[in-house]
Amino acid sequence: MAQIDTTKDSDSMSPELIFGSSVVGVPIVLTAVRCTLQYILVPVVLPLLSIQDSFSPTVNMAVTFFGLGVILYNLNRLWYTSWRTRYFLLSLVIFPFILLSLYFDYLAYLEM
Repeated sequence: MAQIDTTKDSDSMSPELIFGSSVVGVPIVLTAVRCTLQYILVPVVLPLLSIQDSFSPTVNMAVTFFGLGVILYNLNRLWYTSWRTRYFLLSLVIFPFILLSLYFDYLAYLEM
C-alpha cells in the first residue's frame, strides 16, 4: 500500500497526490454504477421480477449509452494526469465491445 509523506508541505507534492482522490474517485464511482446496472440489475434482478423480455434491451441500451458517456467523461477527467495513457489504451480496447453490445441490444429491441 502506497503511503504519502504528510510532513511535506503541499507545494512540494505533485498535483496527482494533492488532487488524486477526486480525479480517480469520480470515474470509479461512475463505472461502478454502470457495471452494477448492466451486470447485476439487468441479468439478475429483472428476470426475478419477470420483466426480462420486455424491458431488458431498453435498459441495456440506456446503460450502454451511459457507459459510453462515462468512458468519454473519464477520459476527459484523466487526460491531464499520469493515468492518461493507461486509460486511453483501456478505452480503445473496451469501446468496441460496448458498441458491439449496443448493436446486439438494438437487434433484441427490434425483435420485441
